Amino acid sequence: MRKIILAILGVLLIVAAYFGAKAISDSKTTPRARPEKAVKTVFVDTVRNKLVPILVPANGNLVARQRLELFAEVQGVFLPSNKLFRPGQRYRKGEAIIRINSAEYAASVQSAKSNLYNQITSVMPDLRLDYPDIYPKWAAYLQSFDLENTTPKLPSLDSDQEKFFITGRGILTSYYNVKNLEQRLSKFGHRGHLGSRGSKTRGIYQYRSL
Repeated sequence: MRKIILAILGVLLIVAAYFGAKAISDSKTTPRARPEKAVKTVFVDTVRNKLVPILVPANGNLVARQRLELFAEVQGVFLPSNKLFRPGQRYRKGEAIIRINSAEYAASVQSAKSNLYNQITSVMPDLRLDYPDIYPKWAAYLQSFDLENTTPKLPSLDSDQEKFFITGRGILTSYYNVKNLEQRLSKFGHRGHLGSRGSKTRGIYQYRSL
């Protein structure tokens, strides 16, 4: 009887140990972590159809598309300036590019005009005596003659006698010589081929950039 009771207690003890161990093992299960929802930031913009410039960085030397040569049609002393006159030099609007001293050439023009004036003056007595009908217009021409201004046009030669007389005294030759010198003097301040303009200050002509 005693052995039967001990056997039943042993079986109950084993069953109790089995269920106890199973309960302990089941209690150690870790719960699954719930994944967090990640919210991403997205930048948006309105689509507009337009031209997109393509910028390509590069290194090199720039060359002007339209290159012009500046040359002087007159002679004179080239005066120095604050900037070096060389390719690539920049000039602002109205700034002097080159300066040429025209004082010497202007003096030669004044000398030729003075000789013409003296030639006409020397023939006035002969015109008064031999050609009194044409004397008044030549006297009026002398009155309008100004050495500081451009030489006025000669009076018209109405007859062959007047033409021979004026030509024989060398007046026509001197007149056209003066006009040629004045035309050349005007080129010191003439509008240049580089888009420049000339101005005169105390006998110095200078080309200015436009």
